[in-house]
Amino acid sequence: MTLMPHATVMTGNIADNWRTLDALHPGTTTAAVVKADAYGLGAARVARSLRIAGCQTFFVAYAEEALVVRKAAGKAARIFVLNGPVRGEMALYRDADLTAVLSSEAHAKLWANAPKGSCALHFDTGMNRLGLPADMTEKDLADLRRLQPVLVMSHLVSADEPDNPVNAAQRKAFNEIADAFPDTPASLANSSGCYLGKGFAYDLTRPGLALYGGTEPPEKVKLKPGVMLEATILATFKGRAGTQVGYGGAYTLSEDRMLATVGLGYADGIPRAGANRLTGWLQGNPCPVLGRVSMDMMTLDVTDCAKHAKPGARVEFLGENAKLEAQAAACGTLGYELLTGLGPRVQRVYR
Repeated sequence: MTLMPHATVMTGNIADNWRTLDALHPGTTTAAVVKADAYGLGAARVARSLRIAGCQTFFVAYAEEALVVRKAAGKAARIFVLNGPVRGEMALYRDADLTAVLSSEAHAKLWANAPKGSCALHFDTGMNRLGLPADMTEKDLADLRRLQPVLVMSHLVSADEPDNPVNAAQRKAFNEIADAFPDTPASLANSSGCYLGKGFAYDLTRPGLALYGGTEPPEKVKLKPGVMLEATILATFKGRAGTQVGYGGAYTLSEDRMLATVGLGYADGIPRAGANRLTGWLQGNPCPVLGRVSMDMMTLDVTDCAKHAKPGARVEFLGENAKLEAQAAACGTLGYELLTGLGPRVQRVYR
């Protein structure tokens, strides 16, 4: 047994989440976003599991990531590279059969003179991050149509806020773009966009975090945790009333409590902002973190489950009990950052 923290990546749950999201919009292609090494969980293993489940369309950020997914997902998969091409990579897109997402006029000009492969067009409808302008002239649109894109797409700004009027405004703007490319499939919905209804689904949806158990889905959508993060109890001891816990004495005990120190800290990707807010779970019992999160350790109050708190026992920090979004909120961040921030010494185990 190792004392180091480990993350059990439940590829079967991730595949089930893809099936759940796919069932929301019959007749629409459901892709999988596996950029950033499948949000820190291992792109090769995750993509292979999704391929077996039936997913044939993947999105990554960089061409280098796409090569990993190509090997795992097979020759038949379509792989979109979101950040677009650069000079010197053009033959790679052709040889590995990658689809370049073009999001600027410079991209379009580069692609027009490139060894031919497939491309998609990304339009900005409100994010102001990447994207071709939504108000292009008919001549500009005609030039883009000559590139024979296989997809036109945009990205929702506030899909996690269903009542935000920005969603409807973006859909209206995107409808005009889709109408300008009547023979080309269209895509707007990210993970939370999948919950906004049929009008946002178009021809292809692009769930990412939801695959791994994140987002706040509606009651009817049941997602499973994609990963269980556990840390080992290193020591247990009695904390006396009036004494302080951790660096800076950030927590003072008001009464005698049973404490346990676990081997998990900010070097493993747990934000220091989780001090006095984060919760570990031991045998289904919540154990609040007391004091600061340090580099390699944190201290828990295990008074209510002292019989289970023994050196070597494993404490859950993500999983069935420790929900991703709740833990992220306790750290003042998002599920995206908590997952992708898991450090290299957190051992990934696949189940």
